Amino acid sequence: MAAALIPRPSPDAPDQPAREHPRRSARRGPRRAATTLPIPVVAPTAPGPEAGPPHPGPGSEVPAPVGELEGAAFAGRFVAEFLSWDEDNPARRAQALRILLRDPRGATLGWSGAGRQRVEVVLPGRTLRTDCGGLIVEVTARVLHFQRTYPRPDTVTAPTDTDPAAMSCCPPPSGPGWAPGESSWTRLAPPVVRLATGELKIDLGLRPSQRPAHPHRSRGMQR
Repeated sequence: MAAALIPRPSPDAPDQPAREHPRRSARRGPRRAATTLPIPVVAPTAPGPEAGPPHPGPGSEVPAPVGELEGAAFAGRFVAEFLSWDEDNPARRAQALRILLRDPRGATLGWSGAGRQRVEVVLPGRTLRTDCGGLIVEVTARVLHFQRTYPRPDTVTAPTDTDPAAMSCCPPPSGPGWAPGESSWTRLAPPVVRLATGELKIDLGLRPSQRPAHPHRSRGMQR
């Protein structure tokens, strides 16, 4: 699985780089390089041309960059759906993910079709800006796992007609045939892009910029 790198500034580094006297610099030695933390990307690139980053055609309007706050909220919503599933209602997860993905064919990625789990908490964290104005958001999620108490029924829940824009695939905290088990923490870094229509989508094929980030640049949320 590919990894994105989000630089972490040195804890003793100032907000802006200061000029140092040559003698003082020689005595202190070279500056420390910024440390980095690998963050797993949510899934492999889905096949097809729709999986690539957005490229506006000649004369088309370039979409506005994804804001920090809106990108964090959208990434958190995606992770809540991506890590929630229920084998008794297998179609609901794909139904919820299709509206969030730039390429709807990725709606079945990340799940084998077995088991039941739901996301309890999502915590958006650090971000990484991409060349196309997108945003890769580090999201930490707490996931509740369930265990079967009796065999799977022969029939499964029929697909719902709930508006996909408002629906969620997170199963209820309790259900017939299931007992809640342990919870665990996991991290994903979904890439958020803005389409020409203004909509936000998750683009599983997007990768971070190859240019090194400024080690002293703030990555706090916009206000």
